[in-house]
Amino acid sequence: MKFKYFSFPKDTYIFMLIPFKIIYFRQKVNRIGFNTILTSLEGKSFTRPADKRFLSKFNKFYKASTFFLVRVFKDPNPCMIRSLILYGLCTRYNVKASLLTGVSKKEGVLTGHSWLEIDGNPINENKTFISNFTIIYEI
Repeated sequence: MKFKYFSFPKDTYIFMLIPFKIIYFRQKVNRIGFNTILTSLEGKSFTRPADKRFLSKFNKFYKASTFFLVRVFKDPNPCMIRSLILYGLCTRYNVKASLLTGVSKKEGVLTGHSWLEIDGNPINENKTFISNFTIIYEI
């Protein structure tokens, strides 16, 4: 059975895995901090380029993690945890990806955003939106 981007029962494991990944990374961020996590991820080298099959799986994980973070966990800023989950997926499949964190100041308010790039292209991100951010950290 197909539903939006997912095939059931084949993709059921994604919906079982994502809530645990969200809880894991939220606790890790609260316990040791985002900067410490980013520092621990530095220095890893990945060799495999992203193929069509991987990008399809990546998009399913992106959609599922966004759904759970926004709809179930009521997270107003899901980008940090979602980026950590998706970067973990890339490392698991040895795909070369960059996790970027940026800041932007608009009308006196400082905001932050995290996203992933594969082969230099932001994945599932609006290019004009992320162009407003000054990159402060990149892995």
